Amino acid sequence: MKLSYKDVSLIFDADKGKIISLNDGKKEYISTPVSLFKISLRNENGEQLFEESETMKMTASSETENQITARYDGDFCTAEIKIETDDKISWFIKIKPRKDLIAEWVNYPQIAVPDDLSEDGYNILWGFNEGVLVDSMEERELNFAYIEPEYPSKGLMGLYPAVVETQFMAYFSKESGLYIGAHDIEDCLKGVDFYRTDKGGILLEIRNFCGCRTGEEYCMPYPVVVQFFKGQWQDAAEIYRKWFDENKKDDYVPILKNKKLPEWYGESPVVITYPVRGTHDMDIMTPNAMFPYINAMKHVERLEKELESRILVLLMHWEGTAPWAPPYVWPPFGGEDELKKFIDALHERGDVLGVYCSGIGWTVKSNVDDYETSEQFERENLKEEMCLSPKQTLPYSNICTNQRVGYDLCPSRKFTVDTLTDQVEKMVGAGIDYIQLLDQNHGGTPYFCYSKNHGHPPVPGKWQVDAMKEILSGITAKSGKVLFGCESAAAEAYAPYLLFSDNRFELNYVVGKQVPVYAYILHEYLNNFMGNQVCAGIWLDHDNAPGNIYERIAYSFSAGDMLTLVLDQFGEITWNWGELTTTTMPSQENVKILVRNLNSWRRGYGKKYLHTGRMTKGFEIECGVNEFARVDLPSLKRSALHTSSWISHENTFGQFVINYNDRAEKFSVTLPDDGYKLVFANGTRKELNAGVNTISIEAFSAVFIERK
Repeated sequence: MKLSYKDVSLIFDADKGKIISLNDGKKEYISTPVSLFKISLRNENGEQLFEESETMKMTASSETENQITARYDGDFCTAEIKIETDDKISWFIKIKPRKDLIAEWVNYPQIAVPDDLSEDGYNILWGFNEGVLVDSMEERELNFAYIEPEYPSKGLMGLYPAVVETQFMAYFSKESGLYIGAHDIEDCLKGVDFYRTDKGGILLEIRNFCGCRTGEEYCMPYPVVVQFFKGQWQDAAEIYRKWFDENKKDDYVPILKNKKLPEWYGESPVVITYPVRGTHDMDIMTPNAMFPYINAMKHVERLEKELESRILVLLMHWEGTAPWAPPYVWPPFGGEDELKKFIDALHERGDVLGVYCSGIGWTVKSNVDDYETSEQFERENLKEEMCLSPKQTLPYSNICTNQRVGYDLCPSRKFTVDTLTDQVEKMVGAGIDYIQLLDQNHGGTPYFCYSKNHGHPPVPGKWQVDAMKEILSGITAKSGKVLFGCESAAAEAYAPYLLFSDNRFELNYVVGKQVPVYAYILHEYLNNFMGNQVCAGIWLDHDNAPGNIYERIAYSFSAGDMLTLVLDQFGEITWNWGELTTTTMPSQENVKILVRNLNSWRRGYGKKYLHTGRMTKGFEIECGVNEFARVDLPSLKRSALHTSSWISHENTFGQFVINYNDRAEKFSVTLPDDGYKLVFANGTRKELNAGVNTISIEAFSAVFIERK
C-alpha cells in the first residue's frame, strides 16, 4: 500500500503491520521496519499485557489516493488505523480492548530512523528541558538513558506535559529533515522520547496515554503529524508554532496584553538565590550567615548597585518544616515576624522576594532534620490521598529520595487541592511575590496514579493534566499578581498558570547541545529565569574550565531568560546550587560585569525583543569554538559566541551576538542587503553592508544587529 505527495512516498505493508519505506526524495527515513503500533493493556490485577501490529491479524484494509485504513485483531484488543496525506502525513488510531481489560497506552506511529547521528550530520531535536539537539546516542544513553514511564515515577521521564515541554521532535540534517508532532489542543498526556531498538535504528516514540476505564474504547482525539522540511532546528519548531498559532486557546495571553503580571516582571530583576540553613541539600540544617533573613540585605544592596538592577531574592531551605519536604512549608523557619522584616525591607527598595517549594508530594520523614508526619499520616488515613501503583500498592516516591521519604499526592484529590491552596494563601498573605511552587514536578507535571478508588480512570491519562490545570487555575485566580513557577520551564499545558519558572537547560550538557525550543514557541507569553543550575558541577569541571559560568549566563540571556546568581552564605557568587567539589570560586568581578552588561540590554534597548518579543530564525554567524572540561567525559564544545534573533511587537528584527569571553572576539555575518545597523550597548550605531561583515565584540558584552 502506498501514499505519495510531492516527492514524499510512504509504503505500508498492511499484512505485516509495518512501514516499509518513508522517503522524501532525499533520504530513506526507515532504518528497520518495526511494528506500526504497540499497545499496553492492564488486567484487573494490574498486570501489563501487550499487542503489536506485526503479531496481530490484519482483518480489513482499504486504500485510496490519499488514505490508508486497516483493522487488526489480537488476543487482547482490536485496533483500527488511518493514515492520511495532503501536505503532510496524519496518523489516527482507535483501540477496542477486551471487556475485562483497560487500554493503558499506545505507541503510534512507530518510526525507527537510521542510527546515524553525528555532530555535523543528523541530529534529533527534543523538547527536553527547554530544548536539546542530540548528536550522539552513546552520550545520551550514558548520561540520561531512556526511562520507561511507570510508577513510582521519576521526574526526568520523557513525558509531555512535563520535563518535555513541547509535543514534537525532529530528526534532521542541513539537507533534509523529518518532523513528528502531536497536534493536540487538549494537552493529553503522552510520551515524547526516543531510543535505540533491538532491531537497529532509533525509534521516535509518541506514546499516547489513553486514560480509559475497563473495556472502554480509545479513539485518539488528535492526529500525530509527520512532515518533511529542510533547514535547522528553528525550521522544525516553525512547523509546530504555525499549528500552535492557528489553534491556541484564549488563555495564552501575550505579555504585552497580560494585565495579571506584576510591575517587576517587566523590569528584569536579577534572581539571587541562596539557602538560609546549611550550605547544600544534605548538610546539617543549622542556620547560616544568611539568617536571620535581614542579614542578606547588605548583599542585596551591594548587588543592586554593582549589577545596576533590581533584585529578586529566591530563598532555599526557608521552610519551617524541612527543606524540600512537601506539601507543608509554613510557617517559615524562624517565624513569620523575621521573614516579614525582610520582605518589608526588600519592598521598600523596590526589590521582591520569592521562595522555593517542593510540589505535590507527601513527606513522611525528612532525611536532613527531625521533621516527621507518620502519626498524622496514620491518624488521617492519608494513604487514600496518595498515588498508587498498577497493583494498588503504595510505594515510596522516587522524587528527592536523598532529602526525604514519602509519597506522591494524587492531583485529583480534594485533599491535595485544599492543602496546596492553604499553603499558598499563607505565603501570599505574608507578602511573598513569587512562589516556585512545583520544584520536583518538572514542567508542572503530577505523577502517575493507578488508584481504583479516586474517581479517575485507573491508568494515566488526560485526567491528570486536567486535574493539575484545575489546581493551578484555582490557585492563580486567588493570588492577585503573585507569580508561580515550577522546576524546568512550564510545559505548554501549564504555561498560562506558571509564568516564571526555573529553567534547567544545564541538564542538557550531558544530553546534547542546548537550544531554546521552548522560547521559540512560547516566549512572547512568558519569561523564565536561569534557575539555580543544580547539577552543573556534577558534569562541568569548574576548576579547569571556569569560563563555563560565563557561557551559561550568556546562553540564558540569548534564550530570553532573566539571569540568576547563586550565592554562598557569605554573599559570594558560586558556580551553581549544591556545589561541593570545586576548590575555587568564579571571578566575582567578571561575573558581575557580564550580568550587568547583559541585563542592561534586557531592561533598556533590547526590552521589546527580549521581554515581549517573538523568537525567530536569524543569520548564521561564523566564529570560534570554545572547549570546556567536563568531569569524566570528553570536553564540551560550544560556540565562542551565542546568538539569538527576535521580532518585536513593532515588527522590527533584531539579532543579539553575545561575547561571554574575557577577551574580544570577532565574528562574520552575511547580510542580504544594506538595511541593517549594528547597535552597541552605549547606543552608538554603525551601518552594515550587504554581503560579509566582520565585527568585533568586546569582552563580556553584546552587540545587536537590527532592521527596522
